Amino acid sequence: MLKRLALIGGAVAGLVLVRKKAKQQQAEQDLWTQATDDVHAPVATPAPAPAPAPAADDEAPTSA
Repeated sequence: MLKRLALIGGAVAGLVLVRKKAKQQQAEQDLWTQATDDVHAPVATPAPAPAPAPAADDEAPTSA
């Protein structure tokens, strides 16, 4: 009976340690992702507006 309790206690302790380690690794991964997200994100720059086209009734100046 004592061996069984010791075995169950050891298994529970092992699971707690494994779970704690997994949480630490996930927290580190989240921190790393947060720290490097902005570095790799492309910066969108607005395209320049096209020049307005001349109106149809405008005449080009001529030199004669």
